[in-house]
Amino acid sequence: MSIELQRKLITGLLALSCVVAALLLWKSEPVQPKVLKHPAQIDSLITLSFDDLQILPSQVRERTIDVDSLFSRKVYNLRVAPNFSKTTLHYTLQQKVWPYGITTLASVEFPERDMHIHLLYRDKVHRSLILRDDPDLVLQKHQPVILPGQDSHEVD
Repeated sequence: MSIELQRKLITGLLALSCVVAALLLWKSEPVQPKVLKHPAQIDSLITLSFDDLQILPSQVRERTIDVDSLFSRKVYNLRVAPNFSKTTLHYTLQQKVWPYGITTLASVEFPERDMHIHLLYRDKVHRSLILRDDPDLVLQKHQPVILPGQDSHEVD
């Protein structure tokens, strides 16, 4: 095949792909953003994340902190097995709340390795999760686990 024929073929394929991309763009519907109607929706998204990772209600303690006379926030204290992947919970939670414009910030306290996850909406912390290791708990069958050697370079 000659170089001139190869160039024509490549140009034709490029033009065809541009036409197909333009048609797809023209026919596709815009993504409808999800709107947070009430802060209680955040609680249901958190609960869905707990269900996905098989965190039992007995492992969760919930309390409400009054910030001022108009605003209060919930704090979830979670007891998890020592080899439970806290990073996976943070990621799962982020995937659930991101479409609503909620961001998650996490920090880890050493040497206990407790993880604090804060959920921010419009630059205000609405919910907080505190994950603590409980040596009495055993990892459930389908819960995420820290892989061998992982804790030497990553924090879960």
